[in-house]
Amino acid sequence: MIARNAAAATAFALLAGVAAPAALAQDGGLYPDPGAPDASFVRVIAPDANGATIDGQDVDFTEVGVSPYVEVSPGSLVIAGPDGDNEVEVGANTHYTFAGGTLIEDAVKDSPAQADLLLYNLSDHASVDLYAVEADTLALSGVEQGAHSGVGLKAPLTLTFEVRDGDTTLAALEPVDLRRGTGTTVVVSGSGDAVTAGAMTSTYAE
Repeated sequence: MIARNAAAATAFALLAGVAAPAALAQDGGLYPDPGAPDASFVRVIAPDANGATIDGQDVDFTEVGVSPYVEVSPGSLVIAGPDGDNEVEVGANTHYTFAGGTLIEDAVKDSPAQADLLLYNLSDHASVDLYAVEADTLALSGVEQGAHSGVGLKAPLTLTFEVRDGDTTLAALEPVDLRRGTGTTVVVSGSGDAVTAGAMTSTYAE
């Protein structure tokens, strides 16, 4: 068992570290070129909300509770959401997510040859893990309540994930297609045994 798990972990590490040839990076939904050299992107995650405003631009939420990213200029801006108006400060050339009243700097590699996998723990569990079934290993571990983590994976590939708290499986996701040059967002919400998880490809407001 130890040897099999070690081999699985090694295989997953290779997925995270090996880049596909640039000539093959032709998947749709690529990260957009920003309109300005120092532009950043901001979005909101709020599973129970219907919409928000980011720097004056209205955005809707998917069924997972994720808004599109909105391109913004570095500096101060206001995010108006379910918990009122929040003034935040953003830097240059960075992806951000506003969730649970906190602005989070996303772990986005923005690589045309890899897929970004991001998990946000909005549940009441102190920490959760994201387990990759096919690789028989943890894709992301110890993601604390109200926080997030991310990893870049070789793509394209399809993986099935489970959200776990220790040895307990809290939620299982449908198979997730990971595509080159895109980000996949997994949102974990709920409390106790009533935890839900959903995944979606990150999108950008036009």
